[in-house]
Amino acid sequence: MRNIRFLLTIIAVAGLLWSCSEETTPTGSDDFETLESVGPHDLVIERGRFATFEVTIKNLAPATGPGASQPLSPPVLATHKKRAFIFRTGRRAAPELGQLAEDAFSDPLVTRMENSNKFHDVAVGDGVILPGDSTTITIEARTGFTHLSLVSMLVNTNDAFAGLNRYRLSKYGTTTVYLNTYDAGTEVNTERHDDIPGPCCGNPFVRVPSRDKVRLHPGLHGNGDLDPAIYGWDDPIAKVTIKRVQ
Repeated sequence: MRNIRFLLTIIAVAGLLWSCSEETTPTGSDDFETLESVGPHDLVIERGRFATFEVTIKNLAPATGPGASQPLSPPVLATHKKRAFIFRTGRRAAPELGQLAEDAFSDPLVTRMENSNKFHDVAVGDGVILPGDSTTITIEARTGFTHLSLVSMLVNTNDAFAGLNRYRLSKYGTTTVYLNTYDAGTEVNTERHDDIPGPCCGNPFVRVPSRDKVRLHPGLHGNGDLDPAIYGWDDPIAKVTIKRVQ
């Protein structure tokens, strides 16, 4: 239901604005869970204790043209062990990450992390983040699970996502980090209306599959229907402010 609501939100926004391991398995999926032991350097949070963080994500994409340039899909956040990960550059994306990066379909990724003992808490944003807007999400960490990862689709693209990978949470105060944009490598960057789910195009769950690896996104090239002057962006794509509140 969350993802159906997201797609309906995308369509509504459009109306308003227009008035893992190296090479893992033969299928190309990437296992983002790896074993580790907890050592003294991991004790950002005192042993046996929990901590709560407020994570504020601001969309830094330019607010240009129909479709709001590049809205960000409801972000998926997770606290986890140091060597667990959602994505890694140079390696194939897990299928669950591909579903988020292509169609903002986050349920499979959320379910996988919730069922893993390498992840402690998983949180999902309430809605789309338009250019210039922010959202704040609360998430919990605990001893041994003191790293934060975050992914969110740039919805007017084939499979671009904003990503934060294994960021070590601070014991006190507030920290800020800026996010780059990554190409999931699971879909060809056709830049065609027929293949893109966002408010520019309205075509979810349509794709030209690819088996590339995760990399920094090269940006729009104007080789399809999307005008880079309207839908293009520069990194950083988002600003993330992390505040320990408990």
